[in-house]
Amino acid sequence: MAKELLTPDYIFESSWEVCNKVGGIYTVLSTRAKTLQDSFPDKVFFIGPDFWLHRKTPLFIEDKDLYAEWRNHALEHEKLSVRVGRWNIPGKPVAILVDFSPFFEMKNQIYAEMWNDFQVDSLHAYGDYDEASMFSYAAGKVVESFYRYNLTMSDKVIYQAHEWMTGLGALYLQKTVQKHKDIFHKFHRFMLLLKCVLHTILNQDFQLQKTGYYCHLIQQKLIPM
Repeated sequence: MAKELLTPDYIFESSWEVCNKVGGIYTVLSTRAKTLQDSFPDKVFFIGPDFWLHRKTPLFIEDKDLYAEWRNHALEHEKLSVRVGRWNIPGKPVAILVDFSPFFEMKNQIYAEMWNDFQVDSLHAYGDYDEASMFSYAAGKVVESFYRYNLTMSDKVIYQAHEWMTGLGALYLQKTVQKHKDIFHKFHRFMLLLKCVLHTILNQDFQLQKTGYYCHLIQQKLIPM
């Protein structure tokens, strides 16, 4: 029996390297963004960390009129500080940058939530793990907020989380959104790269090994999804 091929109405992609040129994932995302934008014009949303806040960056073109009502709603009702605009790459897809720094105040609560719900142990993690996890969680909150405000229960949606650094956000959406029948029930896809596990194997530094271990724990929870 042939499987039905479904086409998404909206695609959300989160990555540490959206509008943030630091490594190979930036190249992967930016070189295929035009193809996605051509196929799904302004229905593809890239979510990244806002390191610049109110400062300008050549990689991001802010548009204060784009989804302005939702942006104000997210700030007023959900304490989400986001900037919306265009990623300054071929295709110029919509980009949403989120200030994730306020979530550090809730770090222990978030980690406890992830342990209770998914048995992700973050107790001894540190450094890059904390920063990436707070961004990831914030990105998940942004997608949830955008969906509930702008989309409908009939819309078919993909959320693609790139690397372990967006793992907690994917788990958050699984808990808060996917179990609702009207949201994310037909589409979910996660791109998991094992870079942190390779760091654990190849690097003898104990702290890097420990960080890689916690990255791997997140990935283990995401793979069955």
